[in-house]
Amino acid sequence: MKKFVIVLLFVYLTLVVAQPQKVCYATEQEYYAKIQTGGAYFYSSQDELTSMFELPYSYFVKTKYATDKYFSATYKNLNGYVKKEDVVRMNGTPQQPFASATFKAFVSNYLYASPTQTSTTIIDISTSDILAYYGRKSGEQLNSQTNTWFFCSVEKNGQLYYGYIFSGITDYLTNIPENTETFEVVKDSDSGEQNKQIATLSTKTKIMLIIAITIPSVLILYFLIKPSRVLASKAIKNQKREKKKVHHGDYFEFDENEL
Repeated sequence: MKKFVIVLLFVYLTLVVAQPQKVCYATEQEYYAKIQTGGAYFYSSQDELTSMFELPYSYFVKTKYATDKYFSATYKNLNGYVKKEDVVRMNGTPQQPFASATFKAFVSNYLYASPTQTSTTIIDISTSDILAYYGRKSGEQLNSQTNTWFFCSVEKNGQLYYGYIFSGITDYLTNIPENTETFEVVKDSDSGEQNKQIATLSTKTKIMLIIAITIPSVLILYFLIKPSRVLASKAIKNQKREKKKVHHGDYFEFDENEL
């Protein structure tokens, strides 16, 4: 019974370690972070390959929790990430945190899922549609003047659509003045970044933990089972050696059943 309980215990521990762990982030105060450098991008995930658009210089994103290299952030109504090195958290609420600019297309076209005409089309755009500007990104060069695409949104039939449009077919982009608002810079200790997150265990760590639990378990089970097998083996050997003998006068005769 004890052996059975021990086996169940080790199996349970191994399964618990192998289960995927949820990523839990410590609750942090939200801060506006000022974009104080050119070339600061807004990302859809914590990966440089997922850049969506270059953020307008001097404006803000609203940051939430922090990871090693990124802040979880909101720009207008989009959720994503910004690199820590590209922004400065500030203790204040700006009157105009996001750039407000619009433009139109002078020929009918489409919004695309990425800055290239070979990508998926999101929705068709007419010359009367007012497009809300978010930022720009380099993409497929469709004429000799530029390879810049605008990331924007458009509202149609009560629904908001997002995508890219080639800047070479757009006109009337409203002016984006520099935002001069500034506040006291938030230090890491003030924002509680030392408790920024309780990260999930990496795959490598999980494997090491499983091995660390499995090897001792196997050894313990081996030593639990080994004594009984050894004793059983010795008993069989002794039984063969101590065969029954039948006395017949001047000699002994072995029992045929024991041969």
